Amino acid sequence: MNCRGIALVTGLLILAAISLIAITAAGSMSMQRKQAANYHDKALALANAELAESWAKAWLFSRADIERQPSCTRNCVLPIGIHSPGELPKALENQAKSWWSETAMPSGGDPASGSTAANPDSNSFWLMEEAHFLEITENRESPGPAGIGFYRIFSFGAGRHPRSAVVTESIVARPWQADVTPVDFPPSKPLNSFCSGFPRDIACGAVAWRQLK
Repeated sequence: MNCRGIALVTGLLILAAISLIAITAAGSMSMQRKQAANYHDKALALANAELAESWAKAWLFSRADIERQPSCTRNCVLPIGIHSPGELPKALENQAKSWWSETAMPSGGDPASGSTAANPDSNSFWLMEEAHFLEITENRESPGPAGIGFYRIFSFGAGRHPRSAVVTESIVARPWQADVTPVDFPPSKPLNSFCSGFPRDIACGAVAWRQLK
């Protein structure tokens, strides 16, 4: 009788241990699934932010030279699509998605006409400001520009979950008053086709990038 009791208790202990291991493994798998889902959602938000940045660059490189005069100091791109320094609020990475959707330009949107050049993306927005304009006074051979604008592009991308939002900041150089044809909008060629028309000593394209959120 004692042997049977000992065997029963031992069997129950083994069963309890196996159950505990199974519960722990299930909990670990559930946590891993959540972590994988969060990682995927964050990657989706970053991809949407990068999409917004590419649309902002495309729009900037599509502007005609007459839209930016070297002597201008404020509201220098017509129609106004680029903010002057100090106009945008600080810490844009703290703004909610609702603020971006009301204030910023959706990917595929055209600030010049207020219309959309492609299907607008409700999870992807951009804002731009002219951070600095470098006027070039020395004579240059064509296609040397009269000046180079340095633009700060803020891009917002959302995932499926509100906490997955990503905000990036990039600095993009855009030469003006040069014998180079702007790109189409929406672009029909790679964006680097615009910068390839300038000598290598002329700053053009992205010069800095960071993720704010």
